[in-house]
Amino acid sequence: MKNLCRMLVLGVLAGLLFSGVLWAENGDRGGTIRGIFVRLVERAVGEQGYMGIVVKPFESDDHVTVLVPRQQEELGEAVRMLREGQGVRIAFVREDEQMWVKGMEAEQREVVEERPEGRRRMIIRKEVLRYEGDQERREPKRPIAHLEQMERQLKEVIAGHLEQVGRALKEVLGAHLERMEAELREHREHIERMQEELQELRAENERLRGQLRERAGPEREREVEVRIRREAEEQREGREREERERQRERDERRESRGQEEREVQRRSVEQREIGLPDGMVGFRGVLIGRILRKLDQGFVLKVERVDKVWEDNRADNPEAAIGKELIITIRADEERGERFLHTLRTLEIDERVLVEAFHFEGERLTVVEQLQKAE
Repeated sequence: MKNLCRMLVLGVLAGLLFSGVLWAENGDRGGTIRGIFVRLVERAVGEQGYMGIVVKPFESDDHVTVLVPRQQEELGEAVRMLREGQGVRIAFVREDEQMWVKGMEAEQREVVEERPEGRRRMIIRKEVLRYEGDQERREPKRPIAHLEQMERQLKEVIAGHLEQVGRALKEVLGAHLERMEAELREHREHIERMQEELQELRAENERLRGQLRERAGPEREREVEVRIRREAEEQREGREREERERQRERDERRESRGQEEREVQRRSVEQREIGLPDGMVGFRGVLIGRILRKLDQGFVLKVERVDKVWEDNRADNPEAAIGKELIITIRADEERGERFLHTLRTLEIDERVLVEAFHFEGERLTVVEQLQKAE
C-alpha cells in the first residue's frame, strides 16, 4: 500500500510538472516541430507563392507543412540544402492560419571512423539557425530541447507507473474475488447437504418410532431403541468422517489457490523491481544475452552485448544495459507475435539469444523483428 501511495503521488507531481511544461510551450502562437524532412513544395497564399517544408513528426504519421518567408533568402538557401530523411527541428509561428518558419536546426550525420570489427562510429553535427526580424545569428541549441526531453521522460514514467499499478491491482483483486466466490459456493453446498440430511433423519426417526410402537412390547421396545441409538451413532460418525474429508479437500484447494496468488504477487513484484537502466529510454537496436526466466508473454534477458544500434535510436547510453537484467515482452496481438512466442517456447533457460528490441513505453523493451538463438 505504501508503494502504491508513493507511485500515485509521483504520478500527480509528474502530471503537474508536465502541465506546466505544456503551458509554457503553448503560451503564445508559436511552437516547435521535431521530425523527418520529406520534401519541398510550393504553396500559394493569397496571390503569392511560397516554398514549404514538408515534415513527418516523430509522434504522428501525418505530414506537416511549414512555409518559408520570401524575405528570408539565406533561410531559403539553407532549406534547399535539406535532404530527404534528414532529422530537423523547426520553430514556427502561426499567422493568417499558416505556419511560418521562425528558426530551424538540422542534423548532419557523418562517418568519421571505420573500426576493425566492422562497426561505424557516427558523429551528429547540428547547425542551429535562429531568425529574428531580418537578422540572422548563430547560437547554441535552445534550452527548449531539455524541456522536450523532460516531457518525453515524464510521459514514459507516468505511463509505466500507471500500467504497473493497474496490472498489480487487477491481479490481486482478481485472485481475491475468485477465492471468495469458490468458498461461498462450498459453504452454500454444505448448508444444502446438511438441511437435506436433517430432513431425512427426522423422517427416518418418525418411521422407526411408529414401527416400534406397532410391533414391539415394552421389552422389545427397549432393545429396538438401543439398536436405533447405535445405528444413529454410527450414522453420525459416518457423517462426521465425510465432513472431515470434505473439509480437508477444501483446505487443500484453499492452500493451492493461496500458493497461486502468492506466485502471481511474486511475479508482479519481480517485474516492478526490474527497471530500465538510465540511458536506455528510446533504445532501438539489437541485443545479445542469456534468458534468465520466462514470463507469460516475454522473458528476462541478462544483456551481454549491444550488437547493433539503429539510426533512429534515441537512447543516450545503450551500453548501460550490459550486465543488467531487462524485461523483453512479445505483443501476441501483432502479426509476428505468435511466431515469436513459438520461438520462445523452443528456447531453453540460460540459452544465448539475439533479439531486436525497441523501447516504446514503461520499464521494458518489445521484440520487433528478430528473436533467435545466438551463434
